[in-house]
This record gives sequence, structure tokens and C-alpha cells, in this order.
Amino acid sequence: GKMEACDLVIEAVLERLDVKQALFTKLEKICKPGTIIASNTSGLRIHDMVQGRGDDFRKNFLVMHFFNPVRYMKLLELVAGPETDPAAMERVRSFGENVLGKGIVFGKDTPNFIGNRIGVHAMMSTIHMMLEEGLSPEDVDAITGIPMGHPKSASFRTADMVGLDTFGHVASNCYSSLPNDEERAVFELPAFIKGMTDKKILGDKTKGGFYKRVGKETQTYDPKTGEYRPKGGDEAIAKATKGLSKIEDVRERVKKLAADEGPAGKFGWKVLARSLAYSARRLGEITDDPKAIDDAMKWGYNWELGPFET
Repeated sequence: GKMEACDLVIEAVLERLDVKQALFTKLEKICKPGTIIASNTSGLRIHDMVQGRGDDFRKNFLVMHFFNPVRYMKLLELVAGPETDPAAMERVRSFGENVLGKGIVFGKDTPNFIGNRIGVHAMMSTIHMMLEEGLSPEDVDAITGIPMGHPKSASFRTADMVGLDTFGHVASNCYSSLPNDEERAVFELPAFIKGMTDKKILGDKTKGGFYKRVGKETQTYDPKTGEYRPKGGDEAIAKATKGLSKIEDVRERVKKLAADEGPAGKFGWKVLARSLAYSARRLGEITDDPKAIDDAMKWGYNWELGPFET
């Protein structure tokens, strides 16, 4: 009934190829020729999703990857398949920008596109580095939030909001589908996070994640013991980051963080340097445009500066 009149259909079913293909088989039968069919997948390839579909379907098929919560997040990643008609792409770009008010970046058909490829890499390398350097989640969040020009939810608080299962799913998808990535090991979930998801400690949607409220206080999940403990953290790091957070100008702030000789600056620079270098090496692979990477990180992850601006 209603489907036949639509010019644009966006699919957001389960992230499983067979489930999506079954839906596309049905849509192909009921939608009128020229209907644009878009998938909100974050990890599946267009190449695989259009198997068995006719020419008209392939020509009008693309990815529209929205960021959660869709109402508030500006980023919309558009990805064309090898047979997508440029005119269909242009219609969706114009609709996305002018009707939905989104910020649009064009990605290539690679796992997790732009925002999540760079964002999850940054997040995962931060976690691995925390374990190597023996820092606590509180230390990391103090450094990787405002001082770095990132939201104050920083690393672990952000993961709690997103959900450890969702976050783990995106990381695992990178790990399994990027065998030739020079930083592939970064996407492997540390044992303590696997342990948390096994125990159904998934963040805000359960009774706690890396942090949880106990009465009036916040407790932290200790990666070493696998238990919650009162909130703590390194005093030197707390002091340095408090000072940095007061600097209004983000460029000045990030510069000062990188120049800091103490533990905060040393860790902050390691994390930054690794992420910036990784982003630079992705040019040509995930997009040809440095600005697309910067925009994706600002609109999809609320970074104040993109990697190239940094």
C-alpha cells in the first residue's frame, strides 16, 4: 500500500546480511521503478547487499548512515555502490542537507565508513594504551575529554552512553573485516571488556558500565580486579587537566596538552599522535577528502577539531 507511493525508503533492520537481503527482495517487488532504497547499515558492504537484485534496484541503491540519536546528531554519511546513479546520490544529498538539515560526508564502501572507523580506532587505542601504561579510567577521561577538544564524556563515559555491546560490535566488525589494516590489533577487545559484556555490564542501559552510581557516589569498574571501587585517579593528572580545561580556545588547549611534560601530556600526545597518523593513512581508502574525515568527527563524535585541523 503505502510503500508504492514512496520516493525514498530507508532500511534499518538487523545488521545481518540475510535479513537485509530478504527485505530487499520484498521491496524490489513493491516499490515503483526509480524509488531510492537506502540502507542505514554501519558495517555491511553495498557489494554484498545488492546480490541478486535487478539493474533498477542497484542503480537507486545507496547507504545513508545516520548517527544516534538521529534527531540531534548532525552527521549523515552517504556511500555509493559501484552502480549507484549519481543523480540518485544528488537527490539524497539535497534532501539530507536541505530537508533534514544534516551535515553530509561522502564515504567509500569500506567497513564502518568514516566516523566509526576513525572514532572507534581512537577509542580502542586509548583503552589499550591505558592498560599498557597502568592508568585508570578516570585518568583517561580527564585527559581525553575537554583538554583534547573532545566532549566532556571523553572515552569511558561515552562508551557507557553508547552501550558496550554496540561499541564492541563495531570494533569486532572492524577486526574481522579489516585483515590488512596495519593497526588491526587495536580493534581487538581487551579481555576485561569481554568480561563486562559477558556479565551484562553494558553501560547506562543496564545498572552500570565503566562507571555506576551507588547511592550518592559514582564508582569505577577496575579493569585489573573486575570489581567496582570508589572513584579515584592520579592527582597530578587531575590537576593538570583541570588547568587545561579552563583554556577557552580549543587550539591553544590542545597545543598546551601536547606540550605538557607531566603524565597527562605524555599520555595525551601518544593517543593524539596515533589517531592523527591513522587518519592520514586512511586517505584514499575511506575517502579522498581530508575535510570529510574532519567533518565526520566533528558532526558524528562532537570533536571540536577534526584530525587534520588538529
